[in-house]
Amino acid sequence: MTPPTAATAQQTLTLRFFLALAGYFLLHILLRVTISDSLDYDEAEQALLGQWLLAGYTEQPPLYTWIQHGLFVLFGKSAFAISLMKNGLLFLTYASVYLAACHILGDRRSAILAASSLLFIPQIGWESQRDMTHTTLVVFAASASLWQVMRLVKNDSLLNYCILGLFLGTGFMAKANFALFVTVVAIALCSFAEGRRILFTRRIAATFAVLAIFTATYLLWMTGNQDIVFSATHKFKRGVEHYWLRGTVSLVVNSFLFLTPLWLICGLIFPSGYTGSGFQSSDFQRRFIGRYLLFLFIALLLVVLLFKVTYVKDRWLQPLLFVVPIYFFTRLSPAEITPRKFRMYLATVLIVAAAVYAAFTLRVVGASYTNNYCRLNYPFQAFADDMQRSGFTEGLIISDDRFLAGNFHFRFPASTAIVPDYRLETLVESGRYSSVAVIWQVAESIPIPADLETFLLETYGFRAADYPIHYFEHPYLYADSDVVTLAMMFIPRPPVLASTR
Repeated sequence: MTPPTAATAQQTLTLRFFLALAGYFLLHILLRVTISDSLDYDEAEQALLGQWLLAGYTEQPPLYTWIQHGLFVLFGKSAFAISLMKNGLLFLTYASVYLAACHILGDRRSAILAASSLLFIPQIGWESQRDMTHTTLVVFAASASLWQVMRLVKNDSLLNYCILGLFLGTGFMAKANFALFVTVVAIALCSFAEGRRILFTRRIAATFAVLAIFTATYLLWMTGNQDIVFSATHKFKRGVEHYWLRGTVSLVVNSFLFLTPLWLICGLIFPSGYTGSGFQSSDFQRRFIGRYLLFLFIALLLVVLLFKVTYVKDRWLQPLLFVVPIYFFTRLSPAEITPRKFRMYLATVLIVAAAVYAAFTLRVVGASYTNNYCRLNYPFQAFADDMQRSGFTEGLIISDDRFLAGNFHFRFPASTAIVPDYRLETLVESGRYSSVAVIWQVAESIPIPADLETFLLETYGFRAADYPIHYFEHPYLYADSDVVTLAMMFIPRPPVLASTR
């Protein structure tokens, strides 16, 4: 038998990696749909917004909801459609990092380790799996854009510039902080002759053309809804006194924590990545990653100082620091990744992957032992049965909590669910429904919350005092005695939309 060539062995290694990656995320989909049919907070928002296909929804760009809406049409409104979206994007992210690393490192074994290292970043390996939406999409877009930039170094065809425009459009339509990633990448490219050759060419017009077509609808929507677009500016914690110190410390500390335990595991198995000057290479791709991180830190520091940001959230760093594993492996020569260390590193990856899977399981099924219940423990089907026994089978669902609104829409998919301040009430057909269900958390308020009461009166002319409040109580999923209580008000007449609010 003819022994396999080096190229065949490399292809087999890549195939095994992709199969393992696909298997891991398929197992997460299976776990998600079997462990609970309730939705987490961000997932419920997608169930709420995904009722419609709109040019814009909230302060976040709409692409994630557009794709999720399509999956709802194909697979129904279910936890499967939610999980398929999330795990599909995570699979594509790891795959894109691997493909980008292949171009940068020039070695498939190193690329496999770099891509697998994303599991060692808690915000990607755990939080993205737990409950993230737009951030998951923007990290994929950033990793795919990096891969495409590296492809352009070797083949600057018109088609590749168009593909870059598609990935850039995906990023801008996913989350606003993608703009910082693109800016830093462009600056880093400009610092190299190879990079300037990619940017300063007439073919780049094709990238901008695709980008403009992709984002045109949303940009038009933004011009008429600036109050919604800038409604989240309060998320930037700003201070006057010592903001520069607090912001800088937050940036450094949270960047360090963001990369823990990645830096520790890498250092334990490959200590030469931290000692001496590291592996020296004249390759543009390897030097580009290091310069990107240098310019990124400068850019983040400028953002902190210019906008007086006093607290840097770790999830803001996801589409910016996902390249760190690639950078670490640029400091190692392929010869330093011996078969023994390669197997040791992958064994650590498997242990962490199993730990994530077990933790995801135990946080739901073992919540009664820690008395720390998560949103997946909510018994929404039991509450839906209560609503049906009370006479509500289809209608308008109103809640002050998108978590409740999204979950009950899934239980009554023929109904429409809305939340005050989302402006979704303008999309409800007047006179379509024979009943209205108003729902809120008793833990937040025993009587109807004041904001919800005002919304009912000003929008539909309903006086909450005219209708009785029903309280329903059920044990959490996977619990025997601990209970959750919801309050509901049923209004047995069709709503009439006010022409203005």
